[in-house]
Amino acid sequence: MGYLDDLKKQSEAIRQQEEQQSSQESEETRAARELKPAMQAIHEYLKEATEVLNTVKPDVPVDYEIMGFGPLNNLNQGNYTLSVDDHENVQKLTVRFECAHPNADPRVLNVKGRNEYITHRDYLWRNNFQFKDKFTMDGGSLYLEPKIIVRLEFTPETKQRKIRLDIRNLLEIGVTTRWIEPKDATHDKLDELTGLILRKTRDLEMLSTGQMTDEMRQRIKEGLRKEQEKRRRMEVLAAAEQAAEEQARAEDKLVSKLKKNIGGLVKRR
Repeated sequence: MGYLDDLKKQSEAIRQQEEQQSSQESEETRAARELKPAMQAIHEYLKEATEVLNTVKPDVPVDYEIMGFGPLNNLNQGNYTLSVDDHENVQKLTVRFECAHPNADPRVLNVKGRNEYITHRDYLWRNNFQFKDKFTMDGGSLYLEPKIIVRLEFTPETKQRKIRLDIRNLLEIGVTTRWIEPKDATHDKLDELTGLILRKTRDLEMLSTGQMTDEMRQRIKEGLRKEQEKRRRMEVLAAAEQAAEEQARAEDKLVSKLKKNIGGLVKRR
């Protein structure tokens, strides 16, 4: 084979590789364009959902089992936040909230053995726990705050042509991954996310199948409505109590002033 024939073969291989790469880039571009409206829809839905959750503040009691520390019970869920990397072209969307017991003392775990200590410390690091540690030559102590950070992270994956949802520390400690079809990014099906956040359902598969029933959605909405009414009643009672206290203070000041004036008159006589 001559030199020119060899160069022609190399040229043809390069051309085929470039065509394949161009085709792959084109497919990913089309996939990204298809996923963009779905990410925007999820963003708009979760923006409204987090605002409502922070207003209503529904009572969501939570229990967790922590390796080495045992159960963390009676945690209260709240402080919902939503962050996005780019409002025009969303590539990462994160819902974050806390499950905490603000009045509880830190839990202490005393560990014997260096390897055992490192295992427990890495477990806490890996799952975003808030803790302090004290290392010794034969082990150490870990001081765990009674707070669990929960995250739901959404990212578009062009190769799968789906939206990836990584769920951290929601129903169990660790990360669970689910996939959402772009066609499922509708308001009705995204209601399943609210049901998941409120722990009204544990069926994570519904996020990709859209199998939440109208009855389940209605229970969630009814629960939110009752929580909102309860909160409003408490606000009205608090306002009434405050008004009564202010009225009582005003009356006390008036009585004190009258007594002072009467005392002055008696002295002048």
